[in-house]
Amino acid sequence: MSSPPNPGSSSGDEAASGGRPSLLVRRRALLVTAAAAVLAALVVLGIVLGTGSDESDDARTGDPVASASPSTTPEPEPTGGTPAPEPAEPPGTDPVDAGEVEVPALPAVALDEAVALDEVTASIALIEEIDGTPTGPGDVGGPALRLTVRVVNQTATDVPLDGISVNVFSGPDRAPASPLDDPSRSPFVGVLAPTDTAEGVYVFRVPVDRRDVVTVEISYKAGAPLAVFSGPVR
Repeated sequence: MSSPPNPGSSSGDEAASGGRPSLLVRRRALLVTAAAAVLAALVVLGIVLGTGSDESDDARTGDPVASASPSTTPEPEPTGGTPAPEPAEPPGTDPVDAGEVEVPALPAVALDEAVALDEVTASIALIEEIDGTPTGPGDVGGPALRLTVRVVNQTATDVPLDGISVNVFSGPDRAPASPLDDPSRSPFVGVLAPTDTAEGVYVFRVPVDRRDVVTVEISYKAGAPLAVFSGPVR
């Protein structure tokens, strides 16, 4: 004797639905399909994000060689041509010192002669060999020559004496002699009346072995010609 069919079996459901899948089976199929679609979308999104991240890293880092070598403009090579000449000095300008004016010197005469200048006649009245005594700052005593210079006013007006200067040179090489502030020194001062005579005393250190040639230059005012005296002192 056979058993009656179970009403909860699948065959019974299929039989009851006419052989078509049940509603539960269809829902499961839809969930599986949706999950697969979501997973595929996530995979595609991960690939896209990974590619963009790589491109961003490349953009940040860049080429290490190119970054270390910035572009520079090469300096021009020297042409080797003739350099441009320097601008010439303006006419009438002394390139050494525009303030210096060369003072002309009259022909040299013996130590015992007189020289006529524009307004006065100058001469060396006396040359004495002394042992100079230092009195001023930086003075060094020793063998010296004391010169008494005489000037005569040849004009009808007063002649200033403050501008008179005396310089001494020794030896054939004209080495400058150092002036000495000896107590006997008495330079020209004041003015010289017409036809009057005045004398000034000057002391210079001159070694004995350099007195074979002694040169004395006298200027009575700035820019006037120099009176030059030269000869041995024995």
